[in-house]
Amino acid sequence: MPQVAIIIPVHNTAAYLKRCVESVRNQTLKDIEIILVDNLSSDGSAQICDDYVLVDSRIRTLHLTVAGLSVARNAGIAASVAPYIGFVDSDDWIEATMYEDLLKTLVSCGADMSYCNYCYEYADGHKEQLYPNSGKIYSLMPKDVVRDILLDKVSSSSCTKLFKRNLFDSFTFPEGVCYEDHLTVYKWASKCKKIGWIDKSYYNYLQREGSICHSPDLRKLYDYFLAEYDRLAFVESTTLFNTKERGILTARVVGHCLWIFNTFIRKPNHTLYKQEIKAMKLRLHDFLSLSKDVIGPQSYKRLRKISYFWPLYYLTHCSRRNKV
Repeated sequence: MPQVAIIIPVHNTAAYLKRCVESVRNQTLKDIEIILVDNLSSDGSAQICDDYVLVDSRIRTLHLTVAGLSVARNAGIAASVAPYIGFVDSDDWIEATMYEDLLKTLVSCGADMSYCNYCYEYADGHKEQLYPNSGKIYSLMPKDVVRDILLDKVSSSSCTKLFKRNLFDSFTFPEGVCYEDHLTVYKWASKCKKIGWIDKSYYNYLQREGSICHSPDLRKLYDYFLAEYDRLAFVESTTLFNTKERGILTARVVGHCLWIFNTFIRKPNHTLYKQEIKAMKLRLHDFLSLSKDVIGPQSYKRLRKISYFWPLYYLTHCSRRNKV
């Protein structure tokens, strides 16, 4: 049985797919299974996936009839057999020792999940390093990792993580929405006994136009709002945090939801999304039940204006003066 399953969802990334797959095939950890999940590609990506099956016995290809990143990841999880699972996006690539080092860290820390750093790679070839990258290994308590994910100090991306398979027994990726990692990774982290971190960059995110994270689609921005809003229920219900910590995280969620909402209504085509704006306003109104001392006077004032003085708020915060 392979030690690690590496799941690669694929959708119209033919120009980048070979570099991605080769970086996974060339891992120093050889005892792996590689699952390519083609997601209704129309640019030749599906054929590239099938060709790889012929040259590497560790590779399997799934061809789905339903689109969606979460659908592809969940199909890969169901098809895999390894006790540990990782994910790579098909336009990115990874360093050769990534999974060997993540597995060693997970085992040595007695952890249920391990994670590493990442960097951004741009079209001109230069990289942007975001962390000190000392190479040190840390054994962390779940509470600290969950807190730092919720504060965006640790990436919520599943692609920089190695998971024990049983973490997916209770739930998998939510289908039909974007920002699935934002909705789930902190919840999986909360179920761990220990988490290992390597302060070193192994994952290379390609920054390109057309990728999901760079799409200006307002539907995706709305999903981002919902994912952030969903975090408040977790913060209020979890026993991980004390009163002070819960207050800090609550204020963070409220402030971020306000920022996403303001970003949304400043987009040129926001008037096409009246139902989404209405739904966000209702959720923002719910925040008024929270303590003013917890969420802060500035956020509280903005929430009141949105709830009770919407026309004035809209005129003063929206770049376009179309009434919604």
